[in-house]
Amino acid sequence: MLETVLHWDTVVTLFLNGLRAPWLDPVMYLISNKFIWIPLYVFVLFLVVKKWKKKSIILILLLVLSVTISDQGCNLLKKSTKRLRPSHNIELEHKIHLVKKSDGEFYRGGKYGFPSAHAANAMVFALFVFFFAGNRKMWVLLAIFFWAALLGYSRIYLGVHYWLDVEFGYLVGALSFLIVFGGYYFICEKARR
Repeated sequence: MLETVLHWDTVVTLFLNGLRAPWLDPVMYLISNKFIWIPLYVFVLFLVVKKWKKKSIILILLLVLSVTISDQGCNLLKKSTKRLRPSHNIELEHKIHLVKKSDGEFYRGGKYGFPSAHAANAMVFALFVFFFAGNRKMWVLLAIFFWAALLGYSRIYLGVHYWLDVEFGYLVGALSFLIVFGGYYFICEKARR
């Protein structure tokens, strides 16, 4: 059964990785860069502070804790599962599309990739925006989850993650968010009683 799942994961990954165009290579590389999104993060934190005032300090600390748990959880899973990234899988070396960095080398990421920490952290942030950063207008919600999906897809496009790496990354992120924020509200509710 596991072999069948991994086979179809590879098929889906190669299909998604194959949806490429030369002009998209630098775009996807940029989308995958964590630092390019700093203005978005700052803007969201501004909205949270504006809306929640003093309580925003706790919310931001919980966000940092959620991201830390999702990121380090992914790192622990990568070390324990040791699933090679597509970019490091010799069987895929002539099938997978890799993108060149500015130095001319191909971007390959670290050796192991299951699950995607980029996807996990994007999901934590998207859920944070959903619950705390605004008035829940439909276009904002669609935009933030589209952003998380685009970030996840960029990892497949670059050839550094399988499709299931990204999907499990989203799951790790959602669980991290739910554990931290759910735990906080559970403790607060118990304290009020």
